[in-house]
Amino acid sequence: MTKVLVIGGGIAGYCAALAARRDRAEVTVVARAPGATALYAGAMEVVDDLDAILGSPNHPLARLGMDSVGLATELDAAISTLQLALGKEGLRFEGSWRSRGLYADIHGLARLAGVVPETVARGELGGLSGKRVAVIGVPQVGDYDAASTAQALKELHGIEAFAEEISIPELPQAASLTDLYGRRAPSPRARGAAIAYPPGFTNLPPDGFELLASPPSPHGWRLQQAISLGAVSAEVTSIETGRGKATSARANGRAFRADAFVLATGRHIGGGLRAGRTTSEPLLGLGVFDDGAPAASLGTRLRHEKYLEPAAQMRMGLMTDKRLHPLLEDGSVPYTNVYAAGAMLGGYEYSGPCGFGVPILTGWLAGRYAARQD
Repeated sequence: MTKVLVIGGGIAGYCAALAARRDRAEVTVVARAPGATALYAGAMEVVDDLDAILGSPNHPLARLGMDSVGLATELDAAISTLQLALGKEGLRFEGSWRSRGLYADIHGLARLAGVVPETVARGELGGLSGKRVAVIGVPQVGDYDAASTAQALKELHGIEAFAEEISIPELPQAASLTDLYGRRAPSPRARGAAIAYPPGFTNLPPDGFELLASPPSPHGWRLQQAISLGAVSAEVTSIETGRGKATSARANGRAFRADAFVLATGRHIGGGLRAGRTTSEPLLGLGVFDDGAPAASLGTRLRHEKYLEPAAQMRMGLMTDKRLHPLLEDGSVPYTNVYAAGAMLGGYEYSGPCGFGVPILTGWLAGRYAARQD
């Protein structure tokens, strides 16, 4: 049985573990701490335009060497498996990458998403057309105004929304939205209306739904709790190698030996990349690229780009071959049993329309390749 070590506890690492176990590998997941997945606000954008992705040669999905049909098939399999696994943990998701809906956040602003929690799905703005919507507010909470949200839903989206305040006296003074987490959803006085709740409540009524939130949000906490079950909490500080392969990873005084390794350590939040005068990959000294060129070779120009456009730093990352082996700066594959997935890959903006598509699909494929030693 192939032993696979997944380093990273975000959505990419989780998908890698799912795929490797599906191929009968023995999988260990080691995670330092919650990464960017915990900042998820309730809406998963997966992909928007596969043809456009394939026209961008440095995009992580374009580098897989698949056509649009192949990518679509793998996305279907990865997302359905992810939804099934999360559902078994009590966190049900609806939707797919093939279509996107509009969902309102706690300010009444709309966000596009393909996959959302079941508790959010009932609030798709198109489905609310022609319905009355009661927006639940809590007077003890100071960082959320239901009346403003209802007004925005009416003015921006043409929805007949109105605010209804429900007091929760046992809340602490100057409570915030996070204090609502885990509380049973209160029942409003309004009847015959859909009910929009700020996120965090449990036991929503059949006609109730959750709004999206800004991070940190209950949506992110729930997702991170679900995907971190069974992971070893430790920080991998080094990886031992020999003869073109990784042999073991050291974390908290322990050595984790494996036949294959999946790096899914994220970017700066997760520790997968280290910022500095030159961004680097700390565990194996892998190449970091900007628009297909080694970042270390760009010198002053790259520093000026970072100054003029801070988002440029967010597009930098590792590059891989068709089997998700990470490359050195010279374009060679240093380790045949190491695979890279998720936000640490460069060539795309992980806050954009592929924000979840890249981690889900590359994690899924990296886990499969690791289990089969492709």
